[in-house]
Amino acid sequence: MGERRATVETDPFRVLGWFERFAFRAMRFVNQGAGSRIAWLWQRFVCTPVVGQLVTRRLHVHGREHLDALQRDAPILLVANHRTFFDLFILGWIFMREEKLRRRVSFPVRSNFFYENPAGLLLGVIGTGGSMFPPFFRSPEKKAMNRVSLEILLSKLRTPGQMIGFHPEGTRNKTDDPYALLPAQPGAGELALKARPVVLPAFILGMTNSVWTELKANLRGERPVTAVFGAPIQLPEAPAETRLSHHKRCADLLRERIAELGEQVRALRGDALRSGSSPPASPGSSAT
Repeated sequence: MGERRATVETDPFRVLGWFERFAFRAMRFVNQGAGSRIAWLWQRFVCTPVVGQLVTRRLHVHGREHLDALQRDAPILLVANHRTFFDLFILGWIFMREEKLRRRVSFPVRSNFFYENPAGLLLGVIGTGGSMFPPFFRSPEKKAMNRVSLEILLSKLRTPGQMIGFHPEGTRNKTDDPYALLPAQPGAGELALKARPVVLPAFILGMTNSVWTELKANLRGERPVTAVFGAPIQLPEAPAETRLSHHKRCADLLRERIAELGEQVRALRGDALRSGSSPPASPGSSAT
């Protein structure tokens, strides 16, 4: 057992299946390897206009002053609520439209779709320009690869011109009330404390999980989408060697700031304080 553990620590790729290894290396090649230049152009001139077709006629952005105050090329950890598959794509689209805000974008993702079947890998490369990287694996026996992914993210967050989009909740909020966030997971706190980038909170609401529904809504200028950005979060002081408790407290702080922006979105959209009058529980149904 000890020998196997040492082997895994030396070569964590051993815990992955052959297709997972292939998918990881393919996405790494596109995201940060020799293919990243072509992928960057693909994101700018293909993916960004396509995403814009979902929201250009109905997106309302608030907190613009916080975006304008960002230092050019400062690495950013963008933390936001997670209601639909499109949340970070729309927020990232706002950055990609303007030269001063534009950065290399990466969205860490669970491995079970993008890294475990050919359709997911194809979507990750072609549909997102390699932005859905790096992956995190659910299986306990593959946790060594999660440390590899964490180190990749920390390196990016210490590099000018990079932005990582992250959901502190860890999974989509499918509850009846889209403003009541799920508990924060410690991963976002660990990234923030160890890399100490600009941590920018945001809250977005109004999307569904259906591409066709969103295309039609944008064409007709229906169902507004509201995005609010907050001021960069002042991170607490932390020891050089942080522990899980530090990460969780920091993640809770990020969640708290996102929830405050959610109340601003609630007021802007005119939603009643009672969750029963909030947007629908299912992100697949109409919003507002």
